[in-house]
Order: sequence, then C-alpha cells, then structure tokens
Amino acid sequence: MRLPILSALLVTSAGSIPPAAADEPAAGTPFVVRDQNPLLAGFGLPTTLPSRIADEFSGGLDLYWGSTAIMQSHGDEALLVDAETREARAILEGKLTDRVGWRLQVPYRYTGGGTLDSFIDSWHNTFGLPDGARSALPDDQIAIAYTRTGTRQLDITSSSSGLGDLQAALGYELHSAASSTLTAWLDIKLPTGDADKLTGSGATDVSLVLAGRHSPLNSRWTMFGQAGVTYLGEGDLLPDQQRSVVWSGMAGVSVRTWRGLSFKAQFDAHTAAYDSDLDFFSDAVVLTVGGDYLFESGWRLDLGVSEDIAVEHSPDVVFVLGVHQDG
Repeated sequence: MRLPILSALLVTSAGSIPPAAADEPAAGTPFVVRDQNPLLAGFGLPTTLPSRIADEFSGGLDLYWGSTAIMQSHGDEALLVDAETREARAILEGKLTDRVGWRLQVPYRYTGGGTLDSFIDSWHNTFGLPDGARSALPDDQIAIAYTRTGTRQLDITSSSSGLGDLQAALGYELHSAASSTLTAWLDIKLPTGDADKLTGSGATDVSLVLAGRHSPLNSRWTMFGQAGVTYLGEGDLLPDQQRSVVWSGMAGVSVRTWRGLSFKAQFDAHTAAYDSDLDFFSDAVVLTVGGDYLFESGWRLDLGVSEDIAVEHSPDVVFVLGVHQDG
C-alpha cells in the first residue's frame, strides 16, 4: 500500500500557501511515531521526542492501528507474520526547571486478528498496487511463526493484549530561540510488559536522543529531526539473535496552510535489532504523511498514515491518530 493521494495533497498544498498572518500559530510539531513492527514492540526504541521542554504540565494520547502480512525465507530462516496491531500510548510531560523536563509514556498494546485486510486488499486493487503475501493468507487472522536451523523459535496463533513497557525520559534543553530549539534526552524503558504477549522484551533499555527543530524561512515552514542510539538489555524475545545497540533517526517538514491546519511528512529509520538475513528483521525506513490541527484551546489533533518505504522491513500500513495538549 503506497501513498499517492496524501503525498500529492502535501505537495499541492505546500505550493499554494498564502502569506502568513501574524496571529497564526507556527508550524513544527512532528508525528509521535516509531516502527510498529510487532516483533520490535517490546524494545525501547525511542518514539519522537520534543525538541523543547514543555512550559507546563501537559499530556496526550496516541493511537496506532497497523497491519502486517509478509512471508520471507533465506537460507535456514523462514518467517511468517500475519497480524494486526493496535497500540494506545498515553503521554505525560512537564518541567523541573526552565531547562530540565521529564516525559512518561504508558503503552497498551494488542496483537492479533483484525478487520483491516479487506480494506487494504480493496486499496491495492483500486490503485493497481502489489498485494505481496496477502493473497496467500486468510483474512483477519493471526499467525506469527519463525524457524531457524530447523527449530521453531516463534509460533503465535492467538491474539493477546496488555500493558506495554513504560518509558520514562529526562530532557535538557541545549538551545532555545524563536527559530530553532535543541534538546537532549535520556530515555529509559522499564520491563513492565510481557514478551510472550509481544508487549515487552523482559529487559531494561536505555536511549540517548537529540531532538531539534528549525524554521529557516518563516513561521509557516519548519524542519525537524532526531538522532538516537539505544542500548538493549538482554531480553526474552529471540535472545540468541538480539543485538545490543540500535541506531535511529527521524527527519521531516511541516507547513502551516490555514489557521491552525498543517500538513507534514517525516521519515523514521533504525538499524536492525536482530542478527538475521530476513528483511523484516533488518534496517527499516518508514514514511508518515498527514497533518495536524491546532485548536485555540491549545489542543492539537494529529492524523497520519505510515508506510514501509523499505518494503517488507516494517508493517505494510499504520494509521496514526494523536491528541496532544501543547505545553
């Protein structure tokens, strides 16, 4: 599933922007996303973190609804992932001093059968897009199986859900100006989930992250980015193949089009978390496009769609919905 309509909308809207009004809010808020690969959900790869410390206590909720249907094999490895994932991630944040802030993320995750398969099949048929392994798999069922050197390492055939691993972060604002901000974060993921339910890894992970924002032209245009490294503890999910270090990054742009309405696009990428020759365990690149609307009350609504730009390295499609209070 590709994104011809939303991508064209983003480009067309950006090319027809009226002059900025003095009382309109600035653009510059990225999607709060990360790879929704069900076999990475328990790891502490960082979500998008703020480029500045919140002025006051605030919160938000992000919802992710994804679908994956892949069959891969290489050498002595074979993988089947046919699953739908849904994650709700509550976020609380505030400041300790003018330059020091904190953020807490509490996820709840479901992995199982679902209802998206027929919709995605219709989308593929309408736009003449390749269907991959979907045509060979039953609709709305779950099957996650992984075999290596003749041994079945994973065999999941029933749905599961539960509280995921909590993530707590401490940030220090390195730079703050009208046109740009830069903040360093220490992000710690705690093993409150369950590896058997794919809601946790059974280990503590630590990430170091730099998050920045810059408006090079005017308040309507904003570029944002993030770079991070994650040190993975010894987890319970495929422990013999788990790597200890994963690098990640994000880059995107947002443009304010009318009042509180913005369109935006961003790329998120990370290196492999497992030693494997299979694409689904390899490096991933995900594109998220959509927009947000900032209400006068200070609440922001995000709507977006994520796609696997590196095909079959991450879920086929993830729908993103977020509600945040600007702090």
